[in-house]
Amino acid sequence: MSRSRLRHATVTLAALATLATVAACGGDPTASDLPSGVYDARPTITTEEADFVIAAGKLGVTVTGESVDDDIETGTTTCWALDSGGATLAQVAVDDAGRPLGNQGDALRTKRLMAAGVQTFCPDHDDQIPTLELP
Repeated sequence: MSRSRLRHATVTLAALATLATVAACGGDPTASDLPSGVYDARPTITTEEADFVIAAGKLGVTVTGESVDDDIETGTTTCWALDSGGATLAQVAVDDAGRPLGNQGDALRTKRLMAAGVQTFCPDHDDQIPTLELP
C-alpha cells in the first residue's frame, strides 16, 4: 500500500473511530448515517457537519461526496450572514437580481441547504426558516 493510501486509510479510520466514540456517548451520527460517498470525500467531517448533512437530507437535499464541501459552505455562510452580517434569512435567500429564491431546481436546493444550516449551525435563528416559504 502506498504512503498516501495508508495515510488516507489512517485518517479515515481515526475519523470513523471519533464518530463512533461520540455516537456511543450521545447518539450523534456515525459514518453509516451519512449518504454514500460523503465520508470518503470528507473523512474529517465533524459531528456538527454530519448533523447538517443529515438535516439537509431530511429537507430533501441529497448531499454527495462531490457536493459536501460546497453544501456545508452554504450552510455556514448563511449563518455567518445572520450572526455577523446583521442580515435576515429573507434578505440572504435571494437571487442575483435581489428576488426571493424560488421553489424549483437549484434555488429550492439552496433554500433547503440554508434551512439545514440554520437548524444545525445557528439554531437561534430558526424562527426565520418559515420566511423561506419551503414547499
